[in-house]
Amino acid sequence: MKIGSGPLAPRSGEAVRVRGLRIAAIVATTALGACSGDNVSQTTGITTSFQSPSDSTGGYVIATVPAGMGTPRATLYDGSNAQLASFVADGPGAGLTFWWTTAPNQTTLIALHDDAGANYTYDVTPSYTQVDDPYEPNDATNTATPMSDGVQMSAFLFAGRLPAASEAAAFDDYYRFTAQPGTVSIHLDNVPSDLAVRLFLLRADGTEVARVSNGMRGAPLAMTPPEVLETADFIVRVSLWDDAPAAAGMGMDVPASFTQRYSLTVSQTQTQ
Repeated sequence: MKIGSGPLAPRSGEAVRVRGLRIAAIVATTALGACSGDNVSQTTGITTSFQSPSDSTGGYVIATVPAGMGTPRATLYDGSNAQLASFVADGPGAGLTFWWTTAPNQTTLIALHDDAGANYTYDVTPSYTQVDDPYEPNDATNTATPMSDGVQMSAFLFAGRLPAASEAAAFDDYYRFTAQPGTVSIHLDNVPSDLAVRLFLLRADGTEVARVSNGMRGAPLAMTPPEVLETADFIVRVSLWDDAPAAAGMGMDVPASFTQRYSLTVSQTQTQ
């Protein structure tokens, strides 16, 4: 995509590369008015929109502006024109790389202009990567993923880009299993280095049996709940202990939790 601080003819249907494939992106370049506030319609420059695919999980986009003239600044907005983040190159002639998260079929607006107000035109190339979790959606007790004794489950704690009010709960993952009389051991391993997590054991009705956390990012967790006296259904909830990962950032390095799965295992020893 080529966008900049000078007027350009509108374009649509331009293709962007997504993990080796080419998909149609919604692109509309528009000359904008004087800079004031956080509304995209009030930001000097040209804006274009990127719409993520309609997959099951969402993912992240890495966008690159190559080195050239001026000092490019990119400002991101959601579909309602609320500002998400803004990034500027290190100096005149430097390139700019930035990333953001996205939910399925979600629109992100990119306003790109020279930070000093010069009339330069820039190319920007966005590349989308799905955070592919085969167990989603499992963000609530009624959509809990079934799991078997001793079988390791590998999944992401990832939620795309969601409203702040629902963000924390959207990271939760739920799993269900049937326990026989005896002991149960639950292990959460391979925790990404940017996350501190909590582990809950719930009864089928959602009431809590036990929980464990240590507040340390990247640290594994282990739980040995009270002995099971009779056959019963249980739910394991994997949750964030502290803040969610950033939803946008500068550079190419995304948070570890975007690319690294955690591992969850439930093991049982039945009473003879």
